This record gives sequence, structure tokens and C-alpha cells, in this order.
Amino acid sequence: MVKGSKKRWLTGALAGIVAVSLLAGCASSGSNENTQTNNQGNSNGGTNANSESPDNKPAEKKLLKFWTTSPEIAKADSPGVQAIRDKFGIDVEFVPTGGEGFKEKVNLMISSGDIPDWMKEPSFTDYDKYMQQGIITEIPQELIEQHMPKYVEWLKRFLGDDPFKYVRRDGKIYALPVIWDIGIDGMQLAFREDWLKKVGIAKTPETIEEMEAVLTKFRNDDPDENGKKDTYGITSAGDNIESMFSSVFGAFDAYPNIFREKDGKVVRGEIEPGAKQALEVLNRWYKNELIDPEFVVNKGNNVEDKVLTDKAGAVEFYWWSFLPGNAFLGGEQWFDKLKAKHPDFGFATTGGVKGPDGHYGISQYNPAYASGVVFGKQLEDDQDKMIKYMQVFEASQFDPDIYEKLNFGVKDRDWKVGANGTVEYIAPYTDEKERQKLGLGGYSMSGSFNDYDFQTSYTSDASMRQLAKDTRAKGTRNIDILAPFNKPLYNETQDKLKQFTTQNFIDFITGRKSLDDFDAFVKEWMSMGGDKVLEEAQQVYDQNLKQ
Repeated sequence: MVKGSKKRWLTGALAGIVAVSLLAGCASSGSNENTQTNNQGNSNGGTNANSESPDNKPAEKKLLKFWTTSPEIAKADSPGVQAIRDKFGIDVEFVPTGGEGFKEKVNLMISSGDIPDWMKEPSFTDYDKYMQQGIITEIPQELIEQHMPKYVEWLKRFLGDDPFKYVRRDGKIYALPVIWDIGIDGMQLAFREDWLKKVGIAKTPETIEEMEAVLTKFRNDDPDENGKKDTYGITSAGDNIESMFSSVFGAFDAYPNIFREKDGKVVRGEIEPGAKQALEVLNRWYKNELIDPEFVVNKGNNVEDKVLTDKAGAVEFYWWSFLPGNAFLGGEQWFDKLKAKHPDFGFATTGGVKGPDGHYGISQYNPAYASGVVFGKQLEDDQDKMIKYMQVFEASQFDPDIYEKLNFGVKDRDWKVGANGTVEYIAPYTDEKERQKLGLGGYSMSGSFNDYDFQTSYTSDASMRQLAKDTRAKGTRNIDILAPFNKPLYNETQDKLKQFTTQNFIDFITGRKSLDDFDAFVKEWMSMGGDKVLEEAQQVYDQNLKQ
């Protein structure tokens, strides 16, 4: 679900996070093309399978087709699918497709004139192309609001009062938007709480000055108590300019490599004056050995290793890694691994430290990582079928009864709520093979629309849910507001601009280049096409988001 450089930086450490199969489709637009569901119909949405037409003959059931990469699990007679068939009076067919081959298969179908009823999460570029070529149909907003009310409420929690702003074209909607909801506020800054205590600091740093004092002690005061000066204040990965010491840039209200809006003007953090102030701080920290010197070559796995081997006392990463696995996604997180070695271990987390003007924050990921679910043009003439799809999508992701039957089976027959408030299977379904035979597992009908607050209510210990909620609430929402929109000029120049910025910032931090050259860096960035990129970005903003 996450795309771009931030995804690559996180790949290694996130691999263990998505151990819970029902969450596997959360964040990758290309990784889980299987059938992930989405949710419930309104009070009038269910259609009795035995309803009759005016001539007293049983009404013909509509056949709805759903993609799956797990044909061994996706069964039309599984408890969840049977419940969907009964509730909405439909027939269900699963269409197998490989995860990586989904787009290719769809394109072949389109080119042969066999447009699928619906397609999952085309990129925004493909979305615009499909719309212009007349391949997909408009989805009236009133139908979405009527038949997918819980889905719309979920979108509004993260996208605001206009959850369709990223998919609206010429006043019309052609997609059911998809979001990665935990991406919008996921990144936080964490300090080793046990180290804070050992160096005599009683509270989590709140300002950039307090953070510098902490990192100095982490470097000089032997917080791991091994008698060696082998610890550093903070580490990061130098291959991702967005995530590299983002909290420091946030303290000066400058977020590199993303588009933001200030007083109606689109800006880029890497060329703002605040970036120079942040680089001055980082250069000082580097000279004073507070920064892991290997950050220049670190990748995501290296950062994880530095944290887990007690080499760095502060890091920016996803907040659920700083909590016990049972508090949110399940599985073993960084917290669990360190707690096993250090009984007094803990992480102190924050959404950022304040700079001189009170700014703070960390660069986050725009939750709209792809367009969403689109319907083939032929459904323009079969709106009843479109509505059925919408009702199934909602029921399978937001209706507890349907969601439970799809993923876990029949409550108190196949599973029960355990003592800690999580799903506990009943024999023989304690065996994964038996669950697969029954058709239970991490597939859904749409492959999209993962509400983590809802889903993790089945995977997180009841006693820890408030901890997860409170921790997440510390996050800020500093996102690239233009990420979902097509920007041809930017698409052509973004790689060279990013590479140029990354190398210069590393040189500024390490002292290989004087910060007296920052203005020259800005000038060259603009001459490399940055000026045209900003002009294009302003036009995109004015056309799509300006109030």
C-alpha cells in the first residue's frame, strides 16, 4: 500500500508486522490483489434470495465476480460468502489472478473488449486514462452515501468532509476511494525510555534544545552501561529524504520532498529557509557525534539493526513498532524484541519536538495511495448490479457479522473471544489447514478499505487498546497534498530532484559542503526544473483543492 521511497525504507521492518493474515491487504496497492472485502448494506440493502418477480417466478440472482489470489481459501460456500449470498440475494464467483499479474490481466481483458465489472486500485494515472477512454463509469455520490454509509464515515475520519476530493473529475466521481488510514499519522519519534532514566532525564524531550541535550547524553554518558563510548543519539536512513531526521525539519516547518500549502501557495520543504535551519542543527549534531555516522549508507534493515542492538537511543518509525505487538497488529514488534533483552526497557514516543517558533511534526504518507475501486462502463446500464457490489464491499469490511464469518467463521462454533479479548479458534480450526478447508482467511471481496481501528479490535489485547489509541493520537498529519494527482512535469523530474536534494543534504549534514552554499543549492534545484514543477503544482492545487 505504501508506494515510493518511504515504502522501500520500511520494507524490511514491516515484513514481520503484517503477520496477521486478515490485515495483509492493508497497505500495498500491488501486494494483495486478492479479494479483500468491504462492507455492509444499509437497512434497505439486503435482498431476500427467495424474493419473487411480479409473475411469481423467483427473481433472477445477479452473478457478482470477485478477484482472488487465494483460490484455495476463497470458496463460494464458506460461512462468510454464504452469508453474503443470503443477505444480498446474489451468486458469487471468484476469479483467480496472480498478485503481480492483476494489472496485466485487467489490461488484456480491456483490450479484448471484455471490461471487468470492477477493477481494484488503478494508479491515479491509470484512473485518469480509464476515465478519458470511457472504460469506467461514474459512481453517483448519493449512491455511495446511501449504500456505503460506514465506509463514507471511515473515509471522512481521514480525508475530511469531502472524502471524494482526490477522485472527483469535472464534478463527477469515478472511483470508491481507497486509503491506508494508518499512513496519515503513522510516523513518530521515539526515545529509549530506559536510557532516559539511566542518564538522569525524567521526561520525554519537547523542544529541539531538549532533544539535543538527550542525544548528547545518549552519546557520552554510557546509557547501555557497557563501559564503552559506542552509542549514538539518533540514527536514520540516508536513502529517503522524506524520512531522514524528519522531526528536525518539522521543528522548522520544512518537510523535504513533499508538496504542502501555505497561505494558498504550494511549497516544497527542501528549498524553504526552515530547511537550512534544520540542516544547521543536524550539522552540529553530526560534528558532536550525536548522529549515527553510518546513516549515510543505512537502509531500512540497518536502522532496525541499530535500534535492536542498542546502538542508537532515538529513531523515527511507525508508532506500533514502539508498542507490544499485542497492542495493535499482533506479532513481534521492536518493543517485544528489546523487552526480551532488557526487562526495564520502554519507548517514549512523541509526534515531534518544537522548534523556535513552536512548529513540530514528522512527514507522513498521504493515505490516498491509489484511486480506489472503479466499475466498468457497462455497469452504467446496470446500476442495480453496481449497488450490489457496493453493498457487498461495505458489508465485508465494516459489518461485524459478515466480517467475522469471512475471516474467522461462525462465532462460538469456529471461534470465540478469548480471555484477552482477541480471536481464539476452536478445534479443529486451531489448525490453519482446517481453516483453509472451511474457506477462512485473509481475503476480502474488494481487496481494499481496511479500517484498522475496526480490524485490530480482533487482534489487539483489550487491555492494550487504549494504549494504542493514545499513542497514535500523538502523530501529526503532514502529508503531500498533491500525491494523488497527476503531475506530468513532476513525474519526469522527481527522481533527479530527489537525488540532487538527498546528496546535498547529506553533504550539508556531514560538513562536506558548507551551509553557506544552501542558496546556491536552491538556485540549482530551481534551474533543474524545480521552478516548472512548482508552477505545475500550483495549477494542480488551484484546480483541485483550492477552496
